[in-house]
Amino acid sequence: MEDRPTILGSPGERARFSGLLRAALPLGAVLVLCGYALGALNPWQAGLPMAAKGVVVLLLAAGIFFATAATQGRVNAFFKGARGEEHVAGVLATLPAAYTVLHGVVLGQGGLWRGRNVDHIVVGPTGITIIETKNWRGRVSLAAGRLTVNDTDPTRSPINQVRAEARNLAEWLAKSVPDAPPIRPLICFVGDSFDEGLRVIDEITICNSARLVEAIVSAPGTKFDKNILNRVVERLAQQV
Repeated sequence: MEDRPTILGSPGERARFSGLLRAALPLGAVLVLCGYALGALNPWQAGLPMAAKGVVVLLLAAGIFFATAATQGRVNAFFKGARGEEHVAGVLATLPAAYTVLHGVVLGQGGLWRGRNVDHIVVGPTGITIIETKNWRGRVSLAAGRLTVNDTDPTRSPINQVRAEARNLAEWLAKSVPDAPPIRPLICFVGDSFDEGLRVIDEITICNSARLVEAIVSAPGTKFDKNILNRVVERLAQQV
């Protein structure tokens, strides 16, 4: 174990929590409405014929079904994202011992749900790397500064996303570790979906998970003060 990095936090926890919450809220709302409807209509004591009672039950069941179906896609997306984070966590566990890996770092106040979540942060000899994991299906390509999947623009640009996350992390760290090294943003695709394998554009690294360790340890840069890096780790460790 001496040749492995220090690992803090649990990968995918926020994504799974968000998925479960998105499933529970609409379903819970429908169940409350169903309970209210049953109490108000009270079909079993209203003298309704059996056929009418059956219609009421079917309508309530249909409401529960559609509420569940409406959220299933988003829930699956969150759980797919969680599996991607867990896969990347396994790759990061093979980094050298000089590195510290933090999963599910929550910046700001409010805990797991309200704070801004960062998938992974790596601190070590090559500085601070913030990693946004993407578990996409299809061929991912880089063209004209944009990432596309199967030649289609995603709903949210991962380049803009990781750039904003790096800026947020830098601003947050500056309050307690003002001399922290610059933040290096990295987008990691699970598997081999990114057709170039490894690429750096506008100071943002894009790679497949198979080349993630290479992308981190081979990053060019100056020698960073180990004491400062330790202070960064101590501060971030409070947020996992």
